Amino acid sequence: MQTFLKFPFFVHSIFSKPPFLINEITPLSVIIAAIAGGLAGILINYFADVLPVSRRITRPVCSVCGEPYSANDYLVRFKCSGCGSTHSKRFFVVIAASIISSILLLFFPFSTLGFCASLPLLVFLGVIIVIDMEHRIVVFQMSIFGFVLFFIYGVLMNNLFETLLGALGGLSIMLIFYLLGKVFTKIMGKIRNRQISEVAFGFGDVCLGTVLGLLTGWPEIFGAITAAILSFSGYSILLILFLIATKKYRSFSNAQPFTMFLILGMIIVLYI
Repeated sequence: MQTFLKFPFFVHSIFSKPPFLINEITPLSVIIAAIAGGLAGILINYFADVLPVSRRITRPVCSVCGEPYSANDYLVRFKCSGCGSTHSKRFFVVIAASIISSILLLFFPFSTLGFCASLPLLVFLGVIIVIDMEHRIVVFQMSIFGFVLFFIYGVLMNNLFETLLGALGGLSIMLIFYLLGKVFTKIMGKIRNRQISEVAFGFGDVCLGTVLGLLTGWPEIFGAITAAILSFSGYSILLILFLIATKKYRSFSNAQPFTMFLILGMIIVLYI
């Protein structure tokens, strides 16, 4: 009974932001954060390898020969024993980025969250970004998992009303942009007399906006989406100018994933 009564205080301590001053962080804690980041990177790579292919938890397969990896090949040798092909550069870039991000979270945790509570968010957001960059999709299973995860975080960080209102706000705003994007694409397709498949806002972005709204609450999700659109617009303009200058620009063929900008907007709001 005493252990059960102490549980809410344990949860509160996990979701409370500790006074992480620079001079209080020891070399050992940095090493632990780096190890945790490496493990998070492995998880991100694993989910990014299997979910777009099978939509379930299974053994990763070699992208060259289709042979399933053994645990030793995937985690130690970093190469397929069947065809000898090594992991892509993405595998190692993700691990390096996760280690750096984990160390930064030690100094600057998300919002009111502690370091340990920030790690699941790092893994989830990392998987979303990697899959979207490689496949231009937001896997539905990840959206469901994110809804549950962020609902729990949102209630603990804010309250039930703000959490649900944030989700409703994220859903409504992103749905409006999604429908406007569909109308714009259809109009431009008729003008150009051809079907245009590239869209700026997919329905996966609507799902992600809803999930992020659970974490930020209302009206913060409005600020997060606004920051996302502004940063996405600035990046798109610079990219178009660069492609025009290098004579590589093709209209409606250079659409960029919006997901990472949604996550960037959420991070900006959480740190303001």
